[in-house]
Amino acid sequence: RNSRIEFIRNPKWIETNRKDYYPSFASINQKDRGLLNDKNKELPFVDRIIQYVIDDDTTQWMMFLSGELDSSSISRDNWDVVINPDKLLAQDLTEKKIKLTSSPTLTISYLGFNWDDPVVGDYGSDDQKIRNKKLRQALSCAYDFDRMNKFMNNRLFPINGPIPKPLNGYSDKDSPFEFNLEKSKQLLTEAGYPNGINPLTGRRLELTIEVGSKGTGDTKQMLDLMSDMFDRIGIKLMPSFNTWPAFIEKLNRRQAQIYQLGWVADYPDAENFLQLFYSLNESPGPNHSNYRNSEFDRLYETIKPMYDSPERTEILNKMSNIIINDSPWIFLYQPLSFGLVHNWVENYEYHAFPYGMGKYRRINKEKRLFWDRFIN
Repeated sequence: RNSRIEFIRNPKWIETNRKDYYPSFASINQKDRGLLNDKNKELPFVDRIIQYVIDDDTTQWMMFLSGELDSSSISRDNWDVVINPDKLLAQDLTEKKIKLTSSPTLTISYLGFNWDDPVVGDYGSDDQKIRNKKLRQALSCAYDFDRMNKFMNNRLFPINGPIPKPLNGYSDKDSPFEFNLEKSKQLLTEAGYPNGINPLTGRRLELTIEVGSKGTGDTKQMLDLMSDMFDRIGIKLMPSFNTWPAFIEKLNRRQAQIYQLGWVADYPDAENFLQLFYSLNESPGPNHSNYRNSEFDRLYETIKPMYDSPERTEILNKMSNIIINDSPWIFLYQPLSFGLVHNWVENYEYHAFPYGMGKYRRINKEKRLFWDRFIN
């Protein structure tokens, strides 16, 4: 916390006779933004990079505004000051030539169903398994992304399947179980819970969701929002708040009926997300839903050793469709990463794995000097 890391050009690098060059290709959009102006030029362009670790959001914000930081994230508290309702940069910051960057992160947030649970899992007779699947699909159709996005200051990207954008296998097609209250109520009736009524009790069906945090702040508000979404189809969602170790223990012991969790990519490949549904990874592995599907497993074992190719992508699409239909998760959202960059920083492009990207950056000294005169 509150520290700095300094990287300097290696004076002995030249002795290795190795050379590194700026990329020579880019998308049309990247070319239009000047990201190929330095193509094939020798790297790096700067002699020193200082990385700050700042614990206080206000301190970081003031350092960015004063020009001490070249780039900055946007805290939730500063969101309304920085971004207007159209998700554009505020005029006063635009006038200072500050640039806004945004991109989906390689992260998925989801609600998972326990495959071993008698109500929401793949449990019991074939007929019961079908009814349970319809219940999961009904709950998926009750999830309103737009309401969640509004609650999160429009900082979310919709996700309709297990593979996030922009990985191969990602699909921007509408899910058959996207928000649709009428379809949700119909599926709920087919599942045996008309208007959300449990025929065994004559009362509303109650489902318990496990959360790995205290019931305060944004977490409680988000769970209240989810409860209201399910309430619209007659389902009562009961939140259970846990310490993180207790939460993980429940998942490992398969004691959670529904749980809220997310996954951040370890590496940029769809397999890293699809492993979360592979049956050999059941709890205490990363498949905390304990999902099992023999066809999915077969396809997973097929794509794992394959290189990227149209054939591999076609298999990824099949795997996604299996997951979407079985509905072991409700796909909540893919967080958007928003950031601010001063205009003197060139060759800046958001990357989910930014390690080593500093060698591509260039500092425009004239623009930097103009900024100094501007604020002084």
